[in-house]
Amino acid sequence: MRRNKGAALIMVLVAVAIMIYAASMITITANRVFFTTKNAVLYDKAKWYVEGIERIIIKYMRDDFKKTKGKVYLGMNWAQENQVIPLDEAMISGGVTDEMACININSLDTEVNLDGQSAQDLRNLDYRLRNAKYPALVFTELLKIIGADEAQAEMITASAIDWLDTDSVTYSSVGAEDQFYMGNHNPYLVNQGNFYDKSELRMVRGMTDVIYRRLEPLICALPNKNFKVSVNTLHRKQSPILQALFLNQITLEEAANIIKTRPQYGWDSQAGFFRTNGLESAAAQMTGLRRRIQQAISVDSQYFVADVKVEFDDEEYAFRTRFYRETDTKVVVYQRLIGELHE
Repeated sequence: MRRNKGAALIMVLVAVAIMIYAASMITITANRVFFTTKNAVLYDKAKWYVEGIERIIIKYMRDDFKKTKGKVYLGMNWAQENQVIPLDEAMISGGVTDEMACININSLDTEVNLDGQSAQDLRNLDYRLRNAKYPALVFTELLKIIGADEAQAEMITASAIDWLDTDSVTYSSVGAEDQFYMGNHNPYLVNQGNFYDKSELRMVRGMTDVIYRRLEPLICALPNKNFKVSVNTLHRKQSPILQALFLNQITLEEAANIIKTRPQYGWDSQAGFFRTNGLESAAAQMTGLRRRIQQAISVDSQYFVADVKVEFDDEEYAFRTRFYRETDTKVVVYQRLIGELHE
């Protein structure tokens, strides 16, 4: 009799355990469905808000570009930083930046436009400009300015060029093609094409976390191979770009001062830029440098990026939108990313 009572008690406990487990699974499933549904609803709302913000940005850009033709500058309406828009159920914050105020890493295997260069010009070139393409020299110089030693800077530059080109021959003895990366613990292949995003640069030979963190605000990966830097929208923290463009013929302090004393409405032309603070004489220190700088700088821009964050009570969503300016009156969105903000 006692044995039967014990067996019955065990059966009751097993039944209770099964019911508790079933109830907990139902609760977990219900919570998962609830939070998934809630997240989907909030994400859709955030996306709608961002699409509205994109239209406002495009309107500001078109208005600015029609009023001021041929140049951009930081005082324009679209360029205001740290904008905040409070709503009843959300907070929207972010800003728009000129994505040509950087070194385009997709241009490292190309050269600036040097049409009309005579044989005499080529013979008189400084040996550095004669032996390497200007964008690659600038990038190597930029790496050294931010703390890489010369060997590391040359390795990263050569490996980035190997990442871009379509052959399987290393750019130099310190470059890297497929055979190098296939020997890694986690093997992979070179892209043999443009960097889709600047973060891919972390994959090339010689790059380190420290160097990339310093380099990240100074570079971009535009969907072209044009080596153009928008000098009217450079910030003082980006002065290494200006120093690198001059291949170290100016100091970092001089570069920062040039940006600090830039005209309120930016330079109107490349010639106006060179008339600033002795830049003409600095460029003349290296034969052929001025022409390359003149081809590389721009007072205008075609590419812009908006980083927008939408915050609800307990959720937040980050978006990155890229704009292309086809004409003064036509600005289009060409890329949208989710969960992307400046590092």
